Amino acid sequence: MRQRLIVGCAVALLASVAVGQVQKSPAELAAYQRDKMALEANPGLQFIPHSVLVQFKTKAPQRAVTAALAGVQGGVVRTYALVPGLVHIRTPMSVEQAVTTLAASPWVDFAEPDFVQRKVGVANDTYFSLEWGLHNTGQSIQGQTGIADADIDMPEAWDITTGDPNFVIADIDTGMQWTHPDLDGNVWSNPGEIAGNGIDDDGNGYVDDVRGWDFYSNDNNPDDADGHGTHTAGTIGAEGNNGQGIAGVNWHCRIMPLRFLGPQGGSTADAIDALNYAASKGVKVSNNSWGGGGYSSGLYNAINASKSVGHIFCAAAGNNGTNNDSSAFYPAGYNLDNIIAVAATDNRDARASFSNYGATTVDLGAPGVNIASCYTGSGYVWLSGTSMATPHVTGVVALVYQRNPGFTYSQVVGKILSTTRPVSSLAGRCVTGGVLNALGALSGGGGGGNTAPTVAIASPADGASFDQGTSVSFLGSAADSEDGSLTASIAWTSSRDGAIGSGGAFSTSALSVGTHVITASVVDSGGLGDSDTVTIVVSSVGSIPNPPSNVTATNNRNRTATVMWTDNSNNETSFRIERQKQNRNGSWGSSSYYTVGANATSYTNNSGTGTFRYRVQARNGAGDSSWTGWAQVTVTRR
Repeated sequence: MRQRLIVGCAVALLASVAVGQVQKSPAELAAYQRDKMALEANPGLQFIPHSVLVQFKTKAPQRAVTAALAGVQGGVVRTYALVPGLVHIRTPMSVEQAVTTLAASPWVDFAEPDFVQRKVGVANDTYFSLEWGLHNTGQSIQGQTGIADADIDMPEAWDITTGDPNFVIADIDTGMQWTHPDLDGNVWSNPGEIAGNGIDDDGNGYVDDVRGWDFYSNDNNPDDADGHGTHTAGTIGAEGNNGQGIAGVNWHCRIMPLRFLGPQGGSTADAIDALNYAASKGVKVSNNSWGGGGYSSGLYNAINASKSVGHIFCAAAGNNGTNNDSSAFYPAGYNLDNIIAVAATDNRDARASFSNYGATTVDLGAPGVNIASCYTGSGYVWLSGTSMATPHVTGVVALVYQRNPGFTYSQVVGKILSTTRPVSSLAGRCVTGGVLNALGALSGGGGGGNTAPTVAIASPADGASFDQGTSVSFLGSAADSEDGSLTASIAWTSSRDGAIGSGGAFSTSALSVGTHVITASVVDSGGLGDSDTVTIVVSSVGSIPNPPSNVTATNNRNRTATVMWTDNSNNETSFRIERQKQNRNGSWGSSSYYTVGANATSYTNNSGTGTFRYRVQARNGAGDSSWTGWAQVTVTRR
């Protein structure tokens, strides 16, 4: 009975992955919440007991998924729309045994423990209202005299912009005291949710998530019992020029508190859920002042997938004082171009003794020693750590995005990294060898190009279709008021094929079959940029696709049936499903036809009750494959 219940849960939830919905099993999630309490009793835990992340292959048939989960008696806790096929499961087995068993399945890309993540702040001193990291005049900070301008030039940057009250920044941390008098005006409010009505108004799987979500306790109150998240939030976006407390990098913004860290840390599965939440709301930047555990393919894939909404993941480099090039620290150490890894510096431009570094794995430094910011209890304290350095970068990333709404994530990252202020303590110890420079990032760093360029695609036309192998001509132009014509420097990319050409005119016949979002982008001498896009379709005129196989049909007991098959082709553009209903005399009635897109392996049909049969064929521009055999099913009501 137990195994049957688990398998049924797996089928229901895994089917949802194909349509991109976030699904959770309430019973398994509640059990997982109890498992996490082991962290309170044993702060040294490296991973959550009985908790595993497993990535199934894209075309894994449902029966293979069901069998793999049954092999470890695995109940599905949740799936993630951000990474289709990634499943968080709970198993009575040891984590090591379950990981080994799951990894042996040919339908599994990887299985891994649910590693514990921890905040990376290190010191708590008495509050003193001097924000040297934003504006260093050489004042004494906790007994150390600073060097004038060993800062990020924030007042000069505020002459350009102080933020946008509609721009959302996710703070993935211990939560946030969102009633803090220096934060309450900048806390995010979910426009799709009606507070207190007990209904999931925006349909995202979270009830009354007005202020974000607490993934650690699984409730709608991401308040902060620790102080760490409130401190990082204050640096990002404490209200400025309001006559009290401190000023954040952004005077105006909307901070989305997403709590996943408890008193002793938090789980990787919850961290992925928090990022999934932010990406589902289109949030373009998150602050991640935490890390630890081993390499997680699940978290790597989630951060990588967040590029789809232009998301930049700002991450603390760690506080071990070690070289991340030789001893990796995650998530800062993942080799992804939408991660900015941040080291900490002091008020004399020295690298903090505790700060990790790395010539290839850490990107830049930022103020992280004796940083004054908001704290729980509506107070203010000093804290030190790469945790404190990272929100300075997060805040400036938000300002660059606000000032340049047409920028891609890579252009924003490039702007941050290309305008750092060189300091000797970071030479050869991080990618840029420099400290964050807010003024440079917002103004072009004195390199000209303070007015953004423009680029336009003349051809092909948006929505144009081409046969595979046909030569497609691309034509565009770009200009800038300071730099003149930039047409020769246009970079052309395809969402399917990556870089495809450069310059104002070129042709290619090498585009792959499918839908392409073509982007023409340009960056001027000051680092400002623009892009234009068109969508085109390349159709196959080659071989007829291979027919599907292994067609089955299942009664869902709610007047619906699900048809499943194995996709044996790599060049279909759709699948056609034929359905017939059996008459009372045993004959079959007329056919109805349904179409689903390429790479689909199932279709659910709401057809009433009775006996039905289904068959499937693959299709593309060259023709249709042969039909599969019939799969018969009797559909009943509940």
